Amino acid sequence: MDARLRVRLARKACARCRSQKRRCDRATPECGLCQRLRQACQYEGRVISSPSSTPSSFLDAELPLGMLNPGHIKDAIAKKLTSAPSDIFATYIQSIHPWFPIISQTLQDQLPKSWNEASLDCTLLALCISLLCTSPPPSSGDGTLSGLQSAYLHVKSWIAVIEGLGIASLKIVQARALVTLFEVAHGFYPAAYISIGATVRAADELKFHAYLPPSSSSSTNDESASEEAVLIGCAIRILDRYIIIQSGHRPPLTSSLSKGIHDPNKVPWPTGIENDTRNPLWQLSRIFEASTLLDNIHNALHNPTSEQTFNTEEIGLLVETSCSLRTLLIEEVEDADQIYSGGLALCQTGLLLAYENGTKVQITDAQTLTCQTLATSSLNPILTTITNTVYPFVSGTQAIDFDRLPLFITFLVYKAASIMTERMWMETDSSETLRKLRILRGFLKMVNARWLCGEYYLGLLNEDTAPRILKSIESR
Repeated sequence: MDARLRVRLARKACARCRSQKRRCDRATPECGLCQRLRQACQYEGRVISSPSSTPSSFLDAELPLGMLNPGHIKDAIAKKLTSAPSDIFATYIQSIHPWFPIISQTLQDQLPKSWNEASLDCTLLALCISLLCTSPPPSSGDGTLSGLQSAYLHVKSWIAVIEGLGIASLKIVQARALVTLFEVAHGFYPAAYISIGATVRAADELKFHAYLPPSSSSSTNDESASEEAVLIGCAIRILDRYIIIQSGHRPPLTSSLSKGIHDPNKVPWPTGIENDTRNPLWQLSRIFEASTLLDNIHNALHNPTSEQTFNTEEIGLLVETSCSLRTLLIEEVEDADQIYSGGLALCQTGLLLAYENGTKVQITDAQTLTCQTLATSSLNPILTTITNTVYPFVSGTQAIDFDRLPLFITFLVYKAASIMTERMWMETDSSETLRKLRILRGFLKMVNARWLCGEYYLGLLNEDTAPRILKSIESR
């Protein structure tokens, strides 16, 4: 027998073959029998998973337990990175920074030339950037994990190991936030809800409020750290609010934690962005502002007081403020770029939720009658606006730029489609509703090429759609 082949054979039969008294070919990483049966194969106390099971843990396959130290972990993560530090950061600047900047651009001047010179947290952050910037492959349809899902599970494992060793830093919090954003973008629930809680607590543990606005004598590193603390704190708050909107009646997780960077009234935004509406930092500040109003509307709807008059007036004031912000946001962008405004998407979402709730309010007096009338008359125009915004991209008259497209538009389109689906049950002449519904669903299918949440939302819509209505939607 070839000596090279002999090296690849285990010394003894695997545990399964020994227990069943079968002849084992002792092949590694798994014997032929276990491979055919799609069962875990164990040699001398070492377990190797079959291809059909969950991907093997990197703790078994890549790093022995005795070598769990920062240096070895960093080297193992670096093996997953196929690009140089500067290239990965450039990918982030192109694909994520335009609509959700959480990493300061000054980091570019501090990047190492190679991964050998990089720190552990910088390497982990780069791996999370690569994960988020990777488009999903076409679904195989056989229920197996894709390479993207497998990479996601490995990243989650790395984060757990690193924090289990007691290592914490700003870059690790940023990595957690990017993974949470990945889960939201691809419809991984309840993982996203669990992850945002862990991210909030990791950020709170670092006490971001200890970062003071940089003084004139601050070094570049201090200035970068202060700016990134502001950006990541606001980004976590935005993600928390966005996830809560999809999770129902739960309160935002950041509302119960320490103040400082989590306090929306004490956010020391980086200077130099005033009136520069195309600056990503300006856009993030607008997203933060819109998410605050969205959060207030959500709380007012799901946690009302015992005073109906107060509740109605509070919602009215929030709607009025949201309409004012929407007007400002529309003035700041061109008509063709409205779809790329994350603040506008969140602002529209808050109004849509308020109007939908208002149309269903029980009429008990003149005030509730007025509330329902105004909500009903306002709901139709906003549904039409949302449909008209995405129509050019669905019809093919405009090409969509996924590098600029904020993730927050997807839930807005889903919510509008959900309302349209409900109307299909009640309207006798539903041709116009059907037309709009096709456009909204078509946009979710288009988004699915970059973010799998499109498929997730379509699945939710299909669950609420009668077979005859679904047949009408799919027929042309």
